[in-house]
Amino acid sequence: MKPSATTRRRTARGSAVGVLALVAGVLPGAGSQAQEQQARLAVAYDCASPSGTRSGTWRLEAEVSGRFPRAAASGEPVRIGRVSAEVDIPHQQLAELLPERTESVTSEAALTVRVAQANSRADARWDGLESPATPVPGSGDLSLSHRGEVPPVTVADDGELTFTAGPLALDLTPEVPPAEEPATLPAPAPVAVECRPADGQDLRLATVRISGADDGPGASESATPSQSPGPAKSGERSDEEEGAARRDADIDVGAAELPPAKPCNKERPTSELDRSKLPEPPPGIPVRVSPIGGIHWCAVPVAVSNVLKLKGGMVINDPRDGATTANLLIQKEWAVGPGYNQLRHLGELDLPDATATFLDFDFMPVTAKVEFISSPMTIVTVQRGSSAPNYATIYMDQTLRMHEVTVNGVPLDVGPDCRTSRPIELVFKGVQPEYEVLKGGILRAKYAIPPFTGCGTGGEDLDPLFTASISGGGNYLKLVQGAPCLMRPNNLGCIAPPKVPELPK
Repeated sequence: MKPSATTRRRTARGSAVGVLALVAGVLPGAGSQAQEQQARLAVAYDCASPSGTRSGTWRLEAEVSGRFPRAAASGEPVRIGRVSAEVDIPHQQLAELLPERTESVTSEAALTVRVAQANSRADARWDGLESPATPVPGSGDLSLSHRGEVPPVTVADDGELTFTAGPLALDLTPEVPPAEEPATLPAPAPVAVECRPADGQDLRLATVRISGADDGPGASESATPSQSPGPAKSGERSDEEEGAARRDADIDVGAAELPPAKPCNKERPTSELDRSKLPEPPPGIPVRVSPIGGIHWCAVPVAVSNVLKLKGGMVINDPRDGATTANLLIQKEWAVGPGYNQLRHLGELDLPDATATFLDFDFMPVTAKVEFISSPMTIVTVQRGSSAPNYATIYMDQTLRMHEVTVNGVPLDVGPDCRTSRPIELVFKGVQPEYEVLKGGILRAKYAIPPFTGCGTGGEDLDPLFTASISGGGNYLKLVQGAPCLMRPNNLGCIAPPKVPELPK
């Protein structure tokens, strides 16, 4: 994984996340790290089976490796070479994890690593370790080879810096050949596997000696003990420690951890698909309706909207504030036949207010809160031919209401119903592999903002102010959806919360 960062941009919020992490990941450090060490650690993990499977926990063998410097300077980034995570899934477990007829599996791994020095510690999440499509063996274990880049670590003090392996998460995507029977549901969902190190293991992956920048990596160590913690054993950390912050005051492990999203809605969506948006399948391919009304999922979408007249961007559902979640019914209807695959999904999304800033006729700064009044989302994916990509389209109408308006810092009463005269028609487009409903990814839309109406009180007409300053075409919206989580029945929610993506760049 490349160092994660959110680039500074002209948004109404006017802030950026992770700039220091980006600089640390790009600029060369002053200290030499020519002397490297190859770290390699075998770890036994106890893994939890996904909901609905028969077994409880099962054992997975893994080997984690990477190239670390032997020494580095304090205040300079400690760069870690390409990290590998080799995992072996027992053959007897495959039948329970994967659907029938699975031919191959692609996988993404996320490894949590405890970084510690003296009494300081932080958890680095090394995600984005990817394994290509691997054939499922007829006998024997399934071996997956994950590779990826990880962000550098920077520490302020001298002393031994230790890296200790922690929990491992796998996202397995089975590849199943196209079904000949049209009634068969396609596109099996990814399988999420959560693993913790088995008890009684030495989980120390690597140790790097940190010294002052003036001393250089080859300088002798100070006579003062480094107070480096001893070899970490699995099972030492309490449940409270698991939830500790990923960033210590003296240890920077990369981009700041985004806060968790708002809780998923445990109630299933009750809206209906917009039938005017549904494409007709080819003749002879019937549309079938799910007998259970669709499968309940939850996802986090975040977006940046570049409004032409604002000459800047507006952040929508800011992940830095704890993003709200979309409530989804997946595979509510489908039309599947030879050379054709159409799936219909439904979504509901109640977005938080955003902030917009612009200049009025006298070039005075105007700031306003923007409320999004959204229709349900009609989501359609179409694939023509087994080797063709999957195209996704999301239809959604949105009315904008302006409130809490200030002009040059002075409140302006625009009334309770200052809004666009009609809803904005949003049509998001995405294509595999950049976007898949059950994996997430990037969606894009171009749209026009209608004129405003109902703005002003006491006979004052403020409609022209907002219409001239905001309304019009040429606007662009880029949305990133995180990987969704499967909601369990009986209001149990997801096993793990949905992934919170960073703002698109």
